[in-house]
Amino acid sequence: MTHGVKAASMVTLSTMTSPPHTPILIVGGGPVGMNMALNLAYWETPCLIVNDQPDTPKHPQGNSHNARTMENYRRLGIADEIRTVGLPPDHCGDAICVTRINAHEMGRIVLPTNRERVTPGFHELDLTPEPNHRASQMFVEAVLKRHIDASPLIDVRFGWRMLSFEQDDGGVRAEIENLSTGETVTVTADYLVGCDGGQGSIRKSLGISYEGKSGKEVDFMMGQMLSIYFRAPTLYDIMQTDAPWQFHCVNSDGRTSIVGLDGQGNFLSWAKLPAGADPDSVDPRPLIYAAVGEELPLEIISSKPWTAGLSLVTERYSENRVWLAGDSCHLFTPTGGFGMNTGVDDTSNLAWKLAAAHHGWGGAGLIASYEEERRPIAVRNLAQSYEIAEIKSAISVPDGLDDDTPEGADKRKAYGERFMTDLAEEYGCIGIQLGAQYVGSSIIVDDGSTPPKDDPYVFTPSATPGCRAPHAWLNDGRDPRSALFYHFGRGFTLLNLGEVETKDIDSAAAKLGIPLKVLSARKELLNLYQAPLTLIRPDQYVCWRGTELSREELTTVTGN
Repeated sequence: MTHGVKAASMVTLSTMTSPPHTPILIVGGGPVGMNMALNLAYWETPCLIVNDQPDTPKHPQGNSHNARTMENYRRLGIADEIRTVGLPPDHCGDAICVTRINAHEMGRIVLPTNRERVTPGFHELDLTPEPNHRASQMFVEAVLKRHIDASPLIDVRFGWRMLSFEQDDGGVRAEIENLSTGETVTVTADYLVGCDGGQGSIRKSLGISYEGKSGKEVDFMMGQMLSIYFRAPTLYDIMQTDAPWQFHCVNSDGRTSIVGLDGQGNFLSWAKLPAGADPDSVDPRPLIYAAVGEELPLEIISSKPWTAGLSLVTERYSENRVWLAGDSCHLFTPTGGFGMNTGVDDTSNLAWKLAAAHHGWGGAGLIASYEEERRPIAVRNLAQSYEIAEIKSAISVPDGLDDDTPEGADKRKAYGERFMTDLAEEYGCIGIQLGAQYVGSSIIVDDGSTPPKDDPYVFTPSATPGCRAPHAWLNDGRDPRSALFYHFGRGFTLLNLGEVETKDIDSAAAKLGIPLKVLSARKELLNLYQAPLTLIRPDQYVCWRGTELSREELTTVTGN
């Protein structure tokens, strides 16, 4: 039974009298901002999203949507569509180390294809119904944009920018501008969410600073880099190996990574900018030619500078009615692919709490718990990403590595072995993906149990309050709809594994206005959940377990 969700409606700016009002104003329309909007809509809360670009990016960025991100997309109902974009299903998923693409292969990290990841029998399916998916962020953002455009609860303002904002205890007042027409509108909101990136105006306006490490200049994956989006279908003819997902090219000219985007000749490369070079005047072609080992027909679609080796988190995540998410509050280097994925999970945490406040059943402590829960996860993920970047940058290139001599062959063998040993876990880190814990949070009811060790490379499922609810299949078909997650409610889910009478709990939740679904499942899951009753939050995290859920505990988990 579900309680406490009031009907929501969305009125666009053009139909409202001044000043127009929206419950939540989102500034920034990247993957984090769009996920915030989609999550709010999922939890029946209207919002308005402002983005200063007219459309989604045309330059590729991150290439991995990890298991936790894909679980969030499954909850939103768009996981299947996202799995249709990016690297073709049967395209080789390996990362290989070569001197040059037309020369020597030194090492190979064998990785599954996109199809193998979702085929019954794949080992990660015992931990999650939605393993990692390889697709450029550029392709996925286009999917997200189609869905925010289609939602009646999301007022989409791409091609608009926020000029200024002010806040008080009652809400936020912001001025936004249509960049095509010059029209300005003042809009009020209950809350403002800044998803406007590392250089965004919201964090700066609040006087919130980053803390951490930033981009020292070393050989590779630290300091100033160049991101090159290019088309070269004939590269497949030059390869001395099967077409992998990723090449690491290491030679006397430098180090370059190249990833396949679509299996049709479009690629993305990361190369170290030459010392003192102006990124706007650098010709990227020689960098690609050096990695390939010869000149080839090449179309440079776009080229952009960026800084690797960042490990920064803001000192705080909010001020009064304004909240930060994604790059606005943490900046990653891309090693491990944690940045965007951490931001997406920020939204799954913050959005349901904002929705609860909007619908009237979330207490003052609920939204406040966002920083309490998510900032430590950013610190944890940043540390792992930076560690991988340091390992990668520390693997120096020996002289004579690409010589066709016995000595050169020995050096290539040693380099390849180090590549396969030191960097293999960059492509896994399943503990980072699924093991984030909110144990000790003010809105988690401690049951005295000890959570598993937080290991970046190993994930141990646990129903200790504060851990992600353990995944289980309800039959042997491995269809996503047979996953336990698929049957959770949009609000709280009370998982009943002991045939416990829950009428009083249901009644208490109804009186408090808390949306609650009671889900009975087979007793065999007791081995996994270790209690006859488990309360699972809207973001799929356990917040209580035991035998009798009290009204006081219900108020705790809702921040009242």
